Amino acid sequence: MDDYREISRKELEVMGAFRAPWLRPAFDAVDREAFAPDQFWSYDTDAEGLHLVVDRDIDEEAWRRAVWGTHRSLIMQIDDAVLPEHGPAKGVFTSSISALDIVFEKLNQLDVGPGQRILHIGTASGYDSALLCEAVGSENVTTIEYDRTMAARGAANLEAAGYTPTARWGDGLGGWVHNAPYDRIIATAAVRDIPRSWREQAVEEAVILVPYNTLFCTGSLLKLTMQGGAASGRFVGGACYMWVRGHRPLNQLRPPDDSRKDASVIDPGEVFAGGWEQQFALGLHLPDVTFSHRGHGEERQVQLWNEAGTSVAVVNYSQWWRPGAVTLYGQRDLWAELVGVYGAWRHSGQPHYTRFGLTFDDHGDHLWLDEPSNVLRSRQK
Repeated sequence: MDDYREISRKELEVMGAFRAPWLRPAFDAVDREAFAPDQFWSYDTDAEGLHLVVDRDIDEEAWRRAVWGTHRSLIMQIDDAVLPEHGPAKGVFTSSISALDIVFEKLNQLDVGPGQRILHIGTASGYDSALLCEAVGSENVTTIEYDRTMAARGAANLEAAGYTPTARWGDGLGGWVHNAPYDRIIATAAVRDIPRSWREQAVEEAVILVPYNTLFCTGSLLKLTMQGGAASGRFVGGACYMWVRGHRPLNQLRPPDDSRKDASVIDPGEVFAGGWEQQFALGLHLPDVTFSHRGHGEERQVQLWNEAGTSVAVVNYSQWWRPGAVTLYGQRDLWAELVGVYGAWRHSGQPHYTRFGLTFDDHGDHLWLDEPSNVLRSRQK
């Protein structure tokens, strides 16, 4: 059997995953196999779209290859309740062991120092928590998990591997005040706001590192520093994570029956042509708006709606310049809002999403470009 751990180690080395000196020995010390369940789902699907189960008892080599795979997560739960022992399944992934590449990139970004106190949101299997224990000692790590089943499993894995952090079941959005204050707060689930409790439980100059989503586009990593009660910082890379359960989108539609028609001033294909990086930058300006595409060819449309579901825009790709190409419901003209954001982004030179940052304070959140003083929009709480 191939040594998949060593294969992974070499690949991570080339990728710069061990930039922080403590990470290489931590990788060697923490056996990922001790935290992986005997069964988990892969991203591979069968003819019916069901995710296939990787089972250690059936094919141990395939299991070990997947466990040490650098770029893929191990799916442990679907739809908040379905477990791999139920067999092949499809649905929304709700718990996983993160892929090694993003695990170590986040730990590099966290800038951990000896003796620092760390709050980890999203224990899951316990693997990330074990790595943090290697960095600062178990006595300085607090890890919290929302899902009761996963919390018990993660705590048991940590204990069996010889780690003794404070491991609790609860809602990580509230932090864990009993062990506060913290020098570092890191989440392994995506948020769309920074809870006040995290800021209150963090020391001055603490780092808060979180996967950050908007309803418009998901998948970035936000690195904040605490200063004077506010958390402020830039986006530092990509990070595709499941939502923190308290921040999941509602995806409801309840617009009024009355509609109005309009023409578009731009081809919708231009607005949506730039790929993920462009969509994420645009979504930062419209964090409460989401979209989906439907139809093909002459029937292709894009639909936008706000989180409350009370305003909707439907835009035809075909003959977009003609009156009637845009159908609007509700008070907001979501298409005009998006076109305005797109135009402003183009006029400012199409800045990369890593030039944007967010500041969270007692008044709300504030989007800025290049410097916190250059505020582009604010949302009041």
